[in-house]
Amino acid sequence: MAGVASAEDRSTKSMAGGGTDPSHSVLPTVLHMIDNNTLHFKNDDSEYGQRLHSGFVVLGENMDKVTALSDVVRKEAHRFDFNEETPGNGFRSFNNIVDQSILCVFDLCKQICTNRDSLLFRKGHFVREVEAWGQTLASLVVLLDYSVDVLLPRCEDGQLLAGTTSSPDELMAMLNSVPQYSFYGRCVGFHYYPSLRKTLKYLNICLSAYSEVYYADGSNSFMQRTKNTVMTSSKYVVDAELRSRRIVDVVQYSSVDFIKTFWSVAETDLLTRLPGVVGPSLAVVQAMVVGCEEQQIQRQDGTATVVIPPPHSHIEPRPISCYLLSAQLREGMVGLKPGERDNKSPPVLPPSDSLIIHCHGGGFVTQSTKAQEVFLREWAVSVGVPILSVDYSLAPEAPYPRPLEEVLTVYCWALNHMPLLGSTGAKIILTGDSAGGNLIAGLTVKCLELGIRPADGLFFAYTPFAFELIPSPARLLAVMDPLLPLGFALRCLKAYAGVPSREPSRVTTPGDTAVPTPSSQASRVSTEASEFTDDTSHTSVKGRVGMSEASELTDDTSSQQVSMKARTGVSESDTESFVEVSASDVKEAEEAMVKSPSFLSEPGSDTLTTVSLTSDTSKLEDSGTRNSSRSEKRKPEEKEERSRRYVAEFLEKYVLDSRTDKQGRRVPILRTGSEDSEPEDETVLFEAQNSGSGITAKLGRAKDAVVSGISAGLTSFGLKKKESISSPTSPVKPCPPEPASTAFKRPSLGEILRGNPGSRRSSRCSLMEEFSGVEIIKDHYLSPLTAPCDILAKFPPSAIVTVEYDFCLDDDVTMAKTLRNLGVPVTIDVLEKLPHGFLSLSMVSQHCHVGCRKAITRIRQLCGLPDVDTAAPPLGVPAKS
Repeated sequence: MAGVASAEDRSTKSMAGGGTDPSHSVLPTVLHMIDNNTLHFKNDDSEYGQRLHSGFVVLGENMDKVTALSDVVRKEAHRFDFNEETPGNGFRSFNNIVDQSILCVFDLCKQICTNRDSLLFRKGHFVREVEAWGQTLASLVVLLDYSVDVLLPRCEDGQLLAGTTSSPDELMAMLNSVPQYSFYGRCVGFHYYPSLRKTLKYLNICLSAYSEVYYADGSNSFMQRTKNTVMTSSKYVVDAELRSRRIVDVVQYSSVDFIKTFWSVAETDLLTRLPGVVGPSLAVVQAMVVGCEEQQIQRQDGTATVVIPPPHSHIEPRPISCYLLSAQLREGMVGLKPGERDNKSPPVLPPSDSLIIHCHGGGFVTQSTKAQEVFLREWAVSVGVPILSVDYSLAPEAPYPRPLEEVLTVYCWALNHMPLLGSTGAKIILTGDSAGGNLIAGLTVKCLELGIRPADGLFFAYTPFAFELIPSPARLLAVMDPLLPLGFALRCLKAYAGVPSREPSRVTTPGDTAVPTPSSQASRVSTEASEFTDDTSHTSVKGRVGMSEASELTDDTSSQQVSMKARTGVSESDTESFVEVSASDVKEAEEAMVKSPSFLSEPGSDTLTTVSLTSDTSKLEDSGTRNSSRSEKRKPEEKEERSRRYVAEFLEKYVLDSRTDKQGRRVPILRTGSEDSEPEDETVLFEAQNSGSGITAKLGRAKDAVVSGISAGLTSFGLKKKESISSPTSPVKPCPPEPASTAFKRPSLGEILRGNPGSRRSSRCSLMEEFSGVEIIKDHYLSPLTAPCDILAKFPPSAIVTVEYDFCLDDDVTMAKTLRNLGVPVTIDVLEKLPHGFLSLSMVSQHCHVGCRKAITRIRQLCGLPDVDTAAPPLGVPAKS
C-alpha cells in the first residue's frame, strides 16, 4: 500500500501543475502500475525478473522527473503561440511528447500487469521494452532540464529564437550530450500517429541496411552484395537495439554523399513511375530546360528594366531543368501541338489566371520534381492551376547562392513567357517545402529589393527561415527525428551555407562588382564577387542579383526589347530561351553534368578515405576531415584518370613488387618492406573480419584502399604488419602530411564503430569537430527572418503549414508573428503528430494525406479560389476542383 500512496502523492503534485491533457487523466494509474510492477518483480530471482525490477525503478524515477519538468514548461508554453486559435511552438511540442510517452508507458504497464502471471509471458521481450522506455524518459529529462534552466529564461517576450549571442558550440554540445539510441530503437516514432510508426520503422530498417551496402567492399560481386543486403536487413528487423546503434552511428559519422544517395532512392525509376500509376492523371507533364542566360524584366513601377545576368556561381553555366504539370490543356501551353489532336483528346481551355511556381525540398543537397510528383500531381488536379517546378542545382557542388540565382532566373523567365505556361500571369503563387520554402522566401526578398514584380502569394511548408546555429526548443527535437536526424540536418546546412572561418566568406561587401576571370574561377568559393549582398545604401538604380556583374537598368524605350541571348562564360549564342525536351533527355543531360564523385576528394584535398561504417572492410570518407575548399572543378573522367595514374605510381613504388614465376612471367606481389624479412612476415594493409586470405583478394583490397587513399590525398595511409597491431580495435594512425606535423590524428571510422567502448568517440566530439573552423553565411537572403522590416512588410499574403515535432517549427512560428506584426496577411497551421516531409508520404499514410489536403486548401485561398471539402479522398482518386 505504500507504493500506491506514493503514486497518488506524485500524481497529485503533477495534476497541480495545471495539466488537462488526456495523459494526465491516466498518470495516476501509470504511477500506480509502475509501483505495483516494481514490488511484483522484486522477489523474482531470475535474471529477467531482477532486470524488470530495476527497469521499473528507473522508469518510475524518470517518470517523476519528466512530469515535474513538463509541468514547469506547460505553464509558460502558451506565451509563445501564434495565437490562441493556433497553439504551437517548441515548448508545447515537448509537453506533447511527454504526454505521448505517458500514454505509451501506460499501454506497456497494462500489458505487463495483465500477462505477467501467464506461462506465456515473455520476460525477455518486456525487459527490453521497459529498459528502452526508461532510457527514453531519461533523454527527455535532459532535454527538458535544459529547456527549463536555459531556454525559458532566455526567451523573453515570447521570442523563440532569442539568444543570438550564444555560441554555436552550446547547441552542439547540448544536443550531442543527449543519449539518442532509445529514439531510434523500440521507441522510434512513438510521438507520431500510430499509422506512421510502422512506416518510420521500415525507413529506419532501410537506412541501416542501405548504409552497410553503401559502405560495403566494392570487390564483392552483385550476388554477394545482394545476399548481404538480405541478411543485414533481417537482423535489423528483429534486433531493435542493433538497429538503433547502427542508425546513431551512421547519423553521427556519415558524409553528405551518403545522405544524398540515400534520399535519392526515392528517385529510382520504379518509385518515380509510381505516382503516375496510382496518383491522379494529368494532361501535361512536360520536361523543359530554361537556358542559363541573361534575363530582362521590367520594374514593377515601369521606370526601367532590370537585367539579370545568368547564374554562374561555383560551377559552370548550365541549363536549368524544370517540369510543367497541369491537369488541363490550355491555349499556348508548352506541349500543345496544333493539328495533332483528335476527338478523344481533352478540350483545350483558356489560359489560367494563376500560375504556381514550386521549389522542392531536400536539404539543398538532394531530391527533385520527380521525387515530389506524388503530391504535385494532386496539387495540380485539386487546385486546377499549372505548376512550374524548378530543379535547381544542388550542394555541395553548387552551394549558396547558386540555387537562388537559378530560381531567380526561372522566375524572371516565367514572367516573360506566361503564355507558354498556360497562364495569363494575373496571379503568381510561389510554393516550397523545407529547403524550397527558404528559396522562395529569399527570392521574394530579392524581387522586392530589385523592384521586380513579386509573387501574389507565398506558401511555405515546414521551412527554415533562420540559418543560425542557436538553441531553440524546436531545434532540440532534431535528436529524435527519424526522417531528418540531427547529423543529417547539420551536414546539409554545412554543405549549402558553410564556409571555412579561416578563409574569406563567400558573401562580398556591398558594391563589389568584380568580374571573375577564367583563371580565377577555380577559387570562387572564397573569392568570387558574385554573391547576394545587401546594398541599400546605393542610390543609383542597380539590380544586385548575386552575380559577378551588377544588374543593369535601362530606360523605358529599351525595356520593350528583351534580349534572350544565352550566355555561357564569355561567349554568346542565339539559342532559344528554353527547350522543350523529354524526361529521358533531361536525365541524360543531368548525368552529363559535372558532379563530384562520392568516393573522391576534391582536388588538392589532403584527406584520407577512412574505413567505413560496416563490419566488413570498406571505405568511407570522413566528412569531418574533408577539406571544405571547393577550389577547382574537374570533370569526373579527368579525376578518374588522374587517380589511376597516381595509383599505378604508388603501387609500383611502395606497395607492389614483382617476381618471375616458373613460366618466366612477371607477376605482381605485395612488397614486404625489406628483402631480408621472413616469408611468413607478410605485410597487410588492414585486417578485416571474414575477408579472403588469398593474394588475389589482398591485392584487390589493397588496390581499392589505395585508390581511395590516393584520391583523398594520401595523407594518413599506413602499412601495418600483423604483429604490430596491438588489438583489432586499435585505430589506424594516419601518416602526417608533413614529417614535423603534430596535429591530432583521428581514429578510423570503421574502428570506432566496431571497436570497444574505450575507442568509440562520443557524438559530442564528432559533431563539434564537424563544424570546427566552419561558420554559416550570414545573409538575409539565406535567413529571411533577418531581412529589413521594410522589405518584410511588403511580403504578399502568406500561408505556412508546419508540424509540431519539426526542428523548423520555431522558425515558422517566429516568421508568422513577424509578418503579422508588420501587417502582412498570414496564416499558420501546426499539424499534429506528422513528421517533417509529410507531403512526400501522402501516398503511404492517410494522416499525411489529410495534411496534403490542408496544403491544397491554403494554396487555393492564395489563388483566390473557393474552398473545397478538405476531407481526404481515397488515394489515387482525383479530387474535384
